Amino acid sequence: MTVGPTQIDQCTERLGAPEQRTATSWTWSISAPNGARAVVMTITTDVVIDGHPCTIVTAQTPQGYIELHNVTGILSIEPDEIMFLATHQERFSSLVVGRTGTVSQFANIHASLLRADLTEINPAALLAALQLSLADGLLEG
Repeated sequence: MTVGPTQIDQCTERLGAPEQRTATSWTWSISAPNGARAVVMTITTDVVIDGHPCTIVTAQTPQGYIELHNVTGILSIEPDEIMFLATHQERFSSLVVGRTGTVSQFANIHASLLRADLTEINPAALLAALQLSLADGLLEG
């Protein structure tokens, strides 16, 4: 995926933090409501793995470090979140980062879950279905 000014501006707006830029990456330091640093998020482009370029998004929190490789889409979610998507065949993963320092990750979700009747989805899979249904258009395209 090509990351351009539009996606970077969306991240800056939603996350409420200025980006720091290098030639192939953008980094945001996101503070928690109490003023403490909550998340450092970085988008890095032009990473070559097995001879193929890919985009990697990372989120470093006080609880741990999360990476999403081969990002294929970025979605701005009102009022204050950014969702990064990675699709592979009939499965997808996402990383969601919020202005208040929230971070969520859904991994290896089968696309059929998005088309299922919500009343028939096992409660353990319901949150992934609801959250990722926001990106249904990006996943189909």
